[in-house]
Amino acid sequence: MDSKGSLKTISSVFFFTAIIFAAILPPSDSEAYPFFSRKVGRDCTYCHTVFPMLNETGRVYRSNGYRFAADEWNDVKDWRGVPLAAEVEVEGAYNRVKSGGVGTESSDLKVEEAEITAGGAFGKTGKITALVSVVSGQTDTGTETSIHKAFIQVNDLAGPVGEGVLNLRAGQFDIGLPFLNTAEAVISNRYLAESTIGILASEERAVELNGSVVTDEGSYQPTHRYFAGAVREDVYDDDKLKGYYAGYAATFKERYNIGGIYRGGHEKSGSRDISFDKWGLSGSAEAGPVIVTAGYFRANRSGLPNRTDYVAELIYRPLARLSLSARYDYLKEKDKKGAKSQTFMARYNILSNVFTQLEYRGLTDKSHAAGANEDEDKVRLFLVAVF
Repeated sequence: MDSKGSLKTISSVFFFTAIIFAAILPPSDSEAYPFFSRKVGRDCTYCHTVFPMLNETGRVYRSNGYRFAADEWNDVKDWRGVPLAAEVEVEGAYNRVKSGGVGTESSDLKVEEAEITAGGAFGKTGKITALVSVVSGQTDTGTETSIHKAFIQVNDLAGPVGEGVLNLRAGQFDIGLPFLNTAEAVISNRYLAESTIGILASEERAVELNGSVVTDEGSYQPTHRYFAGAVREDVYDDDKLKGYYAGYAATFKERYNIGGIYRGGHEKSGSRDISFDKWGLSGSAEAGPVIVTAGYFRANRSGLPNRTDYVAELIYRPLARLSLSARYDYLKEKDKKGAKSQTFMARYNILSNVFTQLEYRGLTDKSHAAGANEDEDKVRLFLVAVF
């Protein structure tokens, strides 16, 4: 069977399986998502559209240091419970890869990750926010455990208490736009803006000033979010603090977002360190059950070809428990043919905190702009529980 025939077969199986999920899996009463949900006494849909993507309520909660302005905060000794949550993700995978003109196939079943997260705001005025997330997953050689996030944030350096106008954060966390970042990606397959361009990033060690100015619900004035920081880069030089970044985003009527991000500094390339300038613009809009996101990202690198990435993503929720999504990435490097990546996802929530998800990703990259492989077909089936 040729590649087009394989793609057609895989796509047919993908959508057929998604329909089966929607037809045979029974719905259930809503369950609360981990400790933040338990703290605010609301279901996970209060802060999330399709987990882990945040809605505007969730973005307000996060940007204010995981607090609402009307909250009451306690010292640690007065907490009634430990702010602890866990996630278990089991993955079945099929890969067909062509590299150097040679095609290979493989399949696997593994615990993709088991994650423990704890954190929140504390102190009588919610002055300090701390969060830590430790992830363990199975690899080809065994089990690997790492810190995904670990940071401390000092809140309300300026402005009213609880509103997060200006905060100082230090530790390890994700860098991206409030509505477009790797931590909230519904599709598990990474953005090329992260894996190749390197402007979106996860698990970065940085120190950052951030804040927000939130407008009243229904106001025609936008909500503003801003951040700037210094980041540790992967370089040969012993001076690791070689990077800096800044970004801004505006939210209108709680449904429309637009923002930009810039990164500069040095990074490792081959046997030397090179300087870079990276920037991106993105926007999103929500209309009923549909969320559309688009972005443009560019990397200018000293002595190396420039790279440009265009991304478009659609999320559609035809039913309360069924979510469908599609993403298209086009990466162009100077003097090379463009790399095209398309991903399709179907998810069904068995409970609000337990879901099964099916993904297909196809990549065509004859010039190796995005990596070593010329072609890829990857199918993933996940079973995920968060509690």
